[in-house]
Amino acid sequence: MKCPNCNKEIGRFELLPNCKHCGVNIFYSQQKTLLTRDAKKCELEYAGFRILVSKLKTAFIGGKIQILRIVAMVMAIGAIFVPFGSISVTVPPFDTSFSFGAWGIYGAFTDGTLAVLLNLGGYADKQMAISLAVLGSIVAIFLSGLGVFIALLLSFINIQKSARAMRGLSLAGSILCVGAFVVSALLPSAMAESGFLVGKTGVGALVCLAVLMFIFVLNHFVIKKNIHPEIKEVDLKRVELNKKVKKGEVSLDDLPLPVFETEEEREERLKKEAESRELAKEGKKNG
Repeated sequence: MKCPNCNKEIGRFELLPNCKHCGVNIFYSQQKTLLTRDAKKCELEYAGFRILVSKLKTAFIGGKIQILRIVAMVMAIGAIFVPFGSISVTVPPFDTSFSFGAWGIYGAFTDGTLAVLLNLGGYADKQMAISLAVLGSIVAIFLSGLGVFIALLLSFINIQKSARAMRGLSLAGSILCVGAFVVSALLPSAMAESGFLVGKTGVGALVCLAVLMFIFVLNHFVIKKNIHPEIKEVDLKRVELNKKVKKGEVSLDDLPLPVFETEEEREERLKKEAESRELAKEGKKNG
């Protein structure tokens, strides 16, 4: 065993509390060394946490634009429930209807309506083709919206790259909405030709278009304003050094305490040290 203060060898059977070479209390010196090491480790590791918090705050609640992006995503979720159009079937014994929206599509799958409509394909090929085109466009819009949502969730990694992805995906979704509205506008006339189908055009495509364009504009402003998280350079240095410590390239014992500090942190530390000295002097006077 070596003395934690002078680093000289201490015999196994030397049970005195103080080092025979330098006279320091071995127990308290060990505790001081361990506490100092923990303080250095905490300084280095907490820097990564502060950087993560800064990125999360900037991406989601760092400003009005970021908050509006979250509101817009909630609006987008609601928009897919607005029907793009609807079809009614009046063929005995079937008398059912189907709406081109998230809730209508789900209901058609669960109650068998979709199976009925698909079985009518041989009697109304043109009508089924238009219906499938509307349905396919809704699926494509949903996938583009899902991509926007995923990009928003990952925006804390890199808010600028995320904003570019959201802008591109929302623009693609907007183009799909225009196509979906054009196709859904053909539903009434196309269904009327069958004699047993009734089609109606809904506003779902226009609602989705408005929401996606809103998302496009918000992310355009994020890119234009060049929004970035505010990260202290000293925290970046701490993170890099912490990586080296974990790899074993640098030892905590060789680092000073504090390892890094900004000018503000240095002033705060000196202020606290001065206050501690003043309290110590008052204690001695009172004693």
